[in-house]
Amino acid sequence: MAQVPPNRVFLPDVRGGDQYLRATWHPESATVVFSHWSGEVCTASTPVALGDCTQLIELQVRALSHVASGAAGPATVERPEGVVERVRARLRPKLGDVIDATARFLPGARSGGRQSRAH
Repeated sequence: MAQVPPNRVFLPDVRGGDQYLRATWHPESATVVFSHWSGEVCTASTPVALGDCTQLIELQVRALSHVASGAAGPATVERPEGVVERVRARLRPKLGDVIDATARFLPGARSGGRQSRAH
């Protein structure tokens, strides 16, 4: 296994698969870059000024405090069991938008409080 540089952290996605978050500290620009990875492909990145990271740290401290006080348990998400489940999850079609077609198909019906009228 390759050694991780001291300025980099890899965080696996709790949903499993080959997705993860990588955080890299860049001292020369005083930034931390948060990048989303799917396997070996970076799908998005957000450079954040080191000073702005305090907001993220405060959020994490509040969340850990909340869990430590017993108010909430850690998030548990079922991970896919194997290759077949991971492939199935990637190929699953996305759901379409739900629309209210009542006004269009039923004469005199109202949709969402709005009624279209032809003048």
